[in-house]
Amino acid sequence: MPASRVTIAQVATEAGVSSMTVSNVVNGRPGASEATRARVLAVAERLGYPANLSARNRRTGKIGVVSLDLISEYSHEIIRGIAEDLMDDERELLINVSVDAARERERIEFFARELVDGILLVAPQLEPDTVEYVRGLRVPVVVVDPRHLDVPLPRVTVDNYGGMRAGTEHLLALGHRRIAFIRGDEELDSTEARRHGYLDAMRLAGIDVGDEMTADSGVSHAGGQRAATELIDRVRPTAIIAGADLIALGAIDAARALGLDVPRDLSIVGFDDIPRAAQTYPALTTVRQPLRDMGLAGARALASLIEGRPLAVDHIHLPTSLVVRGTTAPAPR
Repeated sequence: MPASRVTIAQVATEAGVSSMTVSNVVNGRPGASEATRARVLAVAERLGYPANLSARNRRTGKIGVVSLDLISEYSHEIIRGIAEDLMDDERELLINVSVDAARERERIEFFARELVDGILLVAPQLEPDTVEYVRGLRVPVVVVDPRHLDVPLPRVTVDNYGGMRAGTEHLLALGHRRIAFIRGDEELDSTEARRHGYLDAMRLAGIDVGDEMTADSGVSHAGGQRAATELIDRVRPTAIIAGADLIALGAIDAARALGLDVPRDLSIVGFDDIPRAAQTYPALTTVRQPLRDMGLAGARALASLIEGRPLAVDHIHLPTSLVVRGTTAPAPR
């Protein structure tokens, strides 16, 4: 509906308040609760009624974070980085769990009702219609580790391809040739980037990899255990490289259940470097995603946007690094 055709009375009726309340809210005057103010501004924006920018530019001192989960070590480390940066800025953190695509949209809409100064999305699903909705928001949004790496929003990603290639090359340098690969979530662009890193490292070493050397699993311990058992029974690799640490930890248990010693009989490499990777026995060789730094980078980018400073780049791409621990050794004879 064009802004010129919308009246203050229409906004008042839609929001369930008086015209005076609408006038106070859109002109930034006191007299309405935060909940009422948020509702009126949301209706005004949806109908196209021109609110005074001063009403929208008032700072709340709050940042909204929407995450698929708060339980996994992966998400916890990213949010820890966000929290550390926000504590330095004396901003308050409001965290909401999305669980699925529908709730993710609801959580974003909730925060966008002028309740926060900016929104951080951690590993979001971001359905196409949600992406378009977010792009139209007045409140700035930054995405950390999106499912689709080319999502048209300010985002923080890591070098998935280079990390997996480095992990595979580490195994090749130890003399392994029968290196199997366990994928994670097939819907993630990062999974495909990691698969290409593995395949290119093997190809450059002169090794043809057939489909039998790859197994699928979700990003879980049980999935890794199941996939590793399948690979060991089918092709008896001397090494397995996994798309996530949880998968690699499941692979270690699968090897032990089958009577194999890690790393003497089977070397295993993970990806992420969650805290548990260093605490297991033997400690897991893995590709480190700088999870805490990802959160820090996202929070700092959002702070810049809130302050009206444009980002030098919309895509912040962080490096990964190989961490060699106890689950890799020279290939058995």
